[in-house]
Amino acid sequence: MIISTLDATVRAATGTTAGAATAEWQCLVRRGMLHSECEAVEHWALPPRATLELTPGHGVEEALLVLGGELVVSTAAGDRPVRAGQIALVPHGTAGRIRAGDQPVRLVTVRTLAGAVSDRLPPRIPELLTP
Repeated sequence: MIISTLDATVRAATGTTAGAATAEWQCLVRRGMLHSECEAVEHWALPPRATLELTPGHGVEEALLVLGGELVVSTAAGDRPVRAGQIALVPHGTAGRIRAGDQPVRLVTVRTLAGAVSDRLPPRIPELLTP
């Protein structure tokens, strides 16, 4: 997706499909290691029929919590509607699309490294975390 800055906290994202609608998102929490993102929590406001791509090569697992409206998660397994108050879990390596319905959609996304990746990281040293 193409990201452009609107102001210090809200950005617009245009989906990768031709004629895609513009969506607004705000990063609430982000944690990275070296040159990669490890975890992120974002708030999205999708206009009606906006489409965002699920990219299998990003190396993350994702949870989509729909706060308002309804979206459809389309993958090789089929289309799955997700309504306000529901969560869709998107495993690492999943290709597909997230599509808003006929009404605007608000959702929170939570991304984290896949277990196959985080299991290979060195263990955290608790002594370094305490003052």
